[in-house]
Amino acid sequence: MKLRRDYIESLSGRMAQRLVQKKFIQLHADLSLLQSTISNVIIKDLTVEDDLDEEVRRILEDYAQQMRRQNISYHEMFQMVKRKIVKERNLIL
Repeated sequence: MKLRRDYIESLSGRMAQRLVQKKFIQLHADLSLLQSTISNVIIKDLTVEDDLDEEVRRILEDYAQQMRRQNISYHEMFQMVKRKIVKERNLIL
């Protein structure tokens, strides 16, 4: 996850307040529940990319020796495999 948890909580608090102030939503529960929900959605979305990065690392581990022998850049291969998986799964990062 690229953002700290306290920053996400602060951001979600401001988002919740602004949504209510601008009357984009009507609150039927406590503002903290809305903030918590927003925070959870952000965290879940960020962990999707973290999980994907870990999956790509595991895939490339199997091909590390072959990549070295053929002088293939790990970084370029990482990006290529990641793009392919994103496209196959219709992910939005």
